[in-house]
Amino acid sequence: MKLRFICAAHKQELTVNTEKALKFCQDGFDTGQFYNDHLQWKEAIPHLGCAFEAAEILLSHSNIDNEVSCDWLATSAQLLALNLYNLQYVSQAEDVIWMAINRLEEQLVQQPGQVLWMDQYLVLLYAELKIYITVAAKSHPPQVNTPLSTSLIH
Repeated sequence: MKLRFICAAHKQELTVNTEKALKFCQDGFDTGQFYNDHLQWKEAIPHLGCAFEAAEILLSHSNIDNEVSCDWLATSAQLLALNLYNLQYVSQAEDVIWMAINRLEEQLVQQPGQVLWMDQYLVLLYAELKIYITVAAKSHPPQVNTPLSTSLIH
């Protein structure tokens, strides 16, 4: 499932207008952080989602420092995932972390020299992913087919 917070037309506009994308990313993150700090997770999600998508767009801009863009992407992904998790949307939280990991790894393929500093973001995201996967596994244990299990024992 691909989560979308920015409409296609607006995404195109942000792709060509770096200044607007920067403002959109910062405003979305700040507003989402405010709602998160006040435990208003549902209200935080759209703002953090926009910040996350804007950060992903900024990562593609050559005139923005890649380390800064990666930090914004990872940070907004983590906060967005936390708010989704707090509302019991564990699988969506996991999806957000996967999207961030995939985007950062794609960036690493394009720019392998960035591995030294990018590793810190990937380590944190993989650690967080492990938490969401563990929580999801505990809330949805695998189904055991009793007749088959019993026949395997004998």
